[in-house]
Amino acid sequence: MLRYWEAIMLKKLISKKADEMNVSGVRKMFEAASKLKDPIDLSVGQPDFDVPDIIKDEAKKAIDMGLNKYVPTKGMVELRNKIRSKLQEKNGITVDIENIFVTSAGSGALTLAFASILDKDDEIIIFDPYFVAYEQLAILNEAKPIFVETNNDFSLNFEYLKKAITKKTKAIILNTPGNPTGYVFTKKELTELVNICKENDLIIISDEMYEDFIYDHKHFSVGSIYEKTISIFGFSKSHSMTGWRVGYFTAPKDIIDAATKISQFTFVCAPTPFQYACIKAVDHDMKKYVDEYKEKRDFLYDSLKDKYEFEKPEGAFYAFIKYPYDPKRFINDCLDKNLLVVPGNVFSKKNTHFRISFAVCDETLKKATSILNRLVK
Repeated sequence: MLRYWEAIMLKKLISKKADEMNVSGVRKMFEAASKLKDPIDLSVGQPDFDVPDIIKDEAKKAIDMGLNKYVPTKGMVELRNKIRSKLQEKNGITVDIENIFVTSAGSGALTLAFASILDKDDEIIIFDPYFVAYEQLAILNEAKPIFVETNNDFSLNFEYLKKAITKKTKAIILNTPGNPTGYVFTKKELTELVNICKENDLIIISDEMYEDFIYDHKHFSVGSIYEKTISIFGFSKSHSMTGWRVGYFTAPKDIIDAATKISQFTFVCAPTPFQYACIKAVDHDMKKYVDEYKEKRDFLYDSLKDKYEFEKPEGAFYAFIKYPYDPKRFINDCLDKNLLVVPGNVFSKKNTHFRISFAVCDETLKKATSILNRLVK
């Protein structure tokens, strides 16, 4: 009886928004890995290489020089100038420095973007499969996530999209290269998407955190052809700075101004010493790591393609693979073999696939593919 009343009281302590949010399925697997002895962990999207020494040295230097205090909310001017040049040269996005906002990683950029544009009952379109944070951030802002199924190869289905747009639709969010699919949207797809957004006066949130990990195509930023775009980038994946928490986005002035106000009372600013390090990171060539990940991608695909059905990832470092048999039994069979993968319903309203990350050492990848192949008779 006491536990019942404790539960009732706990319910009153938390907000309805928090209660409606789900615990991250990826983090659940991360915690599961910590409890296993020598797990073969393909669950967490975290690069297996370290931050390059030249960038670490910049962070150490900043700390030792006492550069540990607050900086402007939108980020250091020196870093934003570097980012402005990068955006123009690499992404085809020409913006003023005042339209660039340095954030506490990509998660901070997403949080500020959602909070800056969404009101209660606004609708935001999310393409399924999707990154786990999108739905939860919509709930946190009392907006309504509208899920639009993609085609079998994860390309956009424009018929489904047009049917999903209503008078309440405020924005569309996309992720390219995609997590969990590794799909890369083409320029043709994004151009058609922009035409639809123009017709309906919609904002695009373009999550491009994996822009450097592209293996077969050239990355295209939709912000280069559509002014009402919030383009999100970062250093966490590209430079293996997942714990440093530095990202950035660019957006129209009104959105930047709103994000600034929100950040002043939440994040305040991204970590100062790491902003100094990111000045060096912007220009640091990470091509050798990307080339290594392409080799991992090729090995994974060649190892599993005969027994599993999945699209060859074009970018990022994930594969979204169809279950070979009953999902629950398959996940349990993987756990019995000390292998951690993420169930597909973490990223989708369906549970037809599972996600693996190939951002692991070659030995781990070989062990994992061997186990996966043995599971399929």
